Amino acid sequence: MDGHRYFAPDLLAGEVAVVTGGGSGIGFAIARDFVALGADVVIASRSAERLADAEGRIAARTGRTCASLPCDVRQEADVDRLREFVTARYGPATTVVNNAAANFFMPAERMTRRAFDAVLSTDLAGTFNVTRGLVPAMLEAGRGLVLNITLAEPDRGFPGFSHCGAAKAAIVSLTSSWAYEWGGRGVRVNGIAPGPVPTEGVAANMLGEHDPARAFAGAATRIPARRLGTPEDISAAAVFLCSPAGSWITGQNLVVDGGFSLNVPPNAGA
Repeated sequence: MDGHRYFAPDLLAGEVAVVTGGGSGIGFAIARDFVALGADVVIASRSAERLADAEGRIAARTGRTCASLPCDVRQEADVDRLREFVTARYGPATTVVNNAAANFFMPAERMTRRAFDAVLSTDLAGTFNVTRGLVPAMLEAGRGLVLNITLAEPDRGFPGFSHCGAAKAAIVSLTSSWAYEWGGRGVRVNGIAPGPVPTEGVAANMLGEHDPARAFAGAATRIPARRLGTPEDISAAAVFLCSPAGSWITGQNLVVDGGFSLNVPPNAGA
């Protein structure tokens, strides 16, 4: 079920949202639901082909169009072009969703500086670049929201993905710092920490398996809710935080994982 079906159809009317990594997976679901709920949306990704496909699927599912622009969030010049494109098309962004990420499995003892930088430059520097490029207009207008896709309890580490864990821990810290600095100027900043969501990107890049069903086989037994998450679970949380219903929520890292981070034994309560 699309996440937008839980909400009033005009909930986000008047909002201008930018979703990085919006061509697939969680980013696509968030963008689609924002469009369905009345927001003007620009999706960004490095792949023009993926963006074109996403635009078509969003139009088919919602009856409304979005716009897209190829953008490498690691490059400040690309982010500048993104800001100019959004402003010319819809006006200044009122919402930014920092979803673009790079990740892959690598044991810490084999981690090279190149591998480390590859993840931090996209996840951490990319989040900084996009936010820094778009938030000044929000501060000038006295309203806006930054939503970062993060990690649950990043201080506990992320074995096998220490580069991603380091990046996400830093993003959680940025979320708190930005929320404090900008809260009095009308800009809220929050994070969403997704649990196991079997997207093709996660299956291929993190688990080395192109079939999400095989990659996540048996994982639901380790989740108290006894099911895997969906992109729609995450997008519903994003809509809530970005809507007027979340207007007094800032500086939070909302964990959406069916209880996975509780580390409850699989047979507990059975």
